[in-house]
Formats: sequence, structure tokens, C-alpha cells
Amino acid sequence: MERIMIGVTRRDRATNQNLREKTNVQDIIKEIKVKKWRWAGHLARQHDNRWTKKITNWTPRTCVRRRGTQSRRWTDELREFTGVLWQRRAQDRWKWKIDEEAFLLQWSEIG
Repeated sequence: MERIMIGVTRRDRATNQNLREKTNVQDIIKEIKVKKWRWAGHLARQHDNRWTKKITNWTPRTCVRRRGTQSRRWTDELREFTGVLWQRRAQDRWKWKIDEEAFLLQWSEIG
């Protein structure tokens, strides 16, 4: 879509990064990761018994997952980056904000 906005074809061999600089369009993956990180921090700091917190910490009774490559859970990405105790880490807003910047750097290096 960005190529159409500028009038550049694939044959012109313009990189996606150059296109984003010209159009000033934010990378949607990066934006999704920001929203997820901030929501996770907000969720971890809740101390009441809300259903969003219950669902995040919920595990099925059987605890058996299917064979093969497993589907990623919502918290898997957070656990990989900050460790198993990501909810405890999120209690400190300042540290969580620093971790957010580092978390986003790993996504900006890919694109």
C-alpha cells in the first residue's frame, strides 16, 4: 500500500525502510508490540480480582497441550524477554518503561 501511495514498484528496488521514511507511516508490528507491552504492565499492576487478570493467569484443568509445535500464548513473548516473573518486574513502572524500549529495539532490528 505504501508503494502505491508513492508510486514506486518492486522493480525500483526501494526498501520498506526507505518507503516508511518517505510516507511517515509507522510500522504496524511495532505499534502492536507497544500496545501489548503497555497493556501487560497495566494488567500486572492490578491488585483486584478482575477477569482480565484471571484470564491471563488461567491454566486449563488438564494442562495438556497437543503434540508438535505449540501455539504461542499471549504471555510467552513477555516471559522470553523478561523471564518468568514478568508480572513482578512490571510492578516497578520505571524499570518496565526501560524494558519497553529494549523490547521494541528487538523488533526494529528485524524490519
